[in-house]
Amino acid sequence: MSDQYDDGGRDAESREGVAYVCDQLEQIRGALATTGAEGVTPLERLLAALRAGEDLTAPLDALHEALLAAGDAAGVHGRARGRDPIGVNPALPDEWVLLCPTRQCSRFGWPDGLEEPDCRISGRPLRRERL
Repeated sequence: MSDQYDDGGRDAESREGVAYVCDQLEQIRGALATTGAEGVTPLERLLAALRAGEDLTAPLDALHEALLAAGDAAGVHGRARGRDPIGVNPALPDEWVLLCPTRQCSRFGWPDGLEEPDCRISGRPLRRERL
């Protein structure tokens, strides 16, 4: 599938970290706003880097450290995540998955209606791909 975005050399760990941030965006924002030494600045730096298509290594690491300092025991990189969705049969022709429109995140979702939801970070519609 052709897309205007390339993963730009981002590794799986970065995509997993972005997936976690995307999934927990409001919780992370709330935790940093109330207990973070720099407030939500590390999160906003990561979001700006994502939107600009910049390297995510330093902003993800800074957010990870900020979450740890704010009392989050796992931070961005400490959560165990699976790579394959359970119960998906790739042999079935009409199974679809919703993916990050910029390919910066490994998070996925299942279509549950007629309209594809938008990415929480970029605001673009999620990519729909057949499994």
